[in-house]
Amino acid sequence: MKIAWMTDVHLDFVDRETVDALIARLRASGAGAVAITGDIAEADSVEAHLETLAAGLDVPLYFVLGNHDYYGASIEAVRKRMDRLCSRTTSLCYLSGSEPVALTPGWALVGHDGWGDGRAGDYARSPVMLNDYVHIKDLAGLDKQARGERLAALGRQAAEHLHRVLPQALALCSRVLLLTHVPPLTTACWHQGKTADDDWAPHFVCQSVGEAILEIMAAHPQQQLRVLCGHTHSEGIDRPRPNITIMTGAADYGRPAIADTLELD
Repeated sequence: MKIAWMTDVHLDFVDRETVDALIARLRASGAGAVAITGDIAEADSVEAHLETLAAGLDVPLYFVLGNHDYYGASIEAVRKRMDRLCSRTTSLCYLSGSEPVALTPGWALVGHDGWGDGRAGDYARSPVMLNDYVHIKDLAGLDKQARGERLAALGRQAAEHLHRVLPQALALCSRVLLLTHVPPLTTACWHQGKTADDDWAPHFVCQSVGEAILEIMAAHPQQQLRVLCGHTHSEGIDRPRPNITIMTGAADYGRPAIADTLELD
């Protein structure tokens, strides 16, 4: 099976002609499924863009959301809309609310948005102030301590989902593909060929998800996990354990593209 993977496409930055050209490239790739690891658009347009992609493709589209997909709304409200969208559009699957998906006899699929959970690097000393903390209702107006507590809770939520579904997927198949938006470890958080420092890592790494996958895969040493993520707009590969490969995808605003095409044998 061939999967076309995209990340950080930010379709709200481009016109319909560019979206149609992207759909044409996806169709021409010969992929049997499409995977998106977040930052599809913003809260007021992400649903419409997913509907456009689904209408233009004749294969399943599996996705998680990124931080930008929540801009202008609350996290709960957007996630509920995604669940309703997927219930009426059978080719769409929002993995943060999904059970494991069997892709082939040897490969299963799971995922969750993840979140920069403030646990990597040095959140207390970091001067970084993301637009997330202004444009996402759950984070806007909070002081730094309260915001850090909220970020940590979002990370725990993602990890709890994976603690439930990843062992289920490993019981189904010997290999698992995991989609998430935020790199799960600092060693996988790439920007222009370097990994994140202590200022940026709190906002660009989901340490809770990283700890979850390390723990789970340590208990399954003969099985393989491949993680696809984005968020940093820079590509890199990290292999924190012999049975874990983390791929971080590159992206450019205004130029949505296929990050990679994966062959699942």
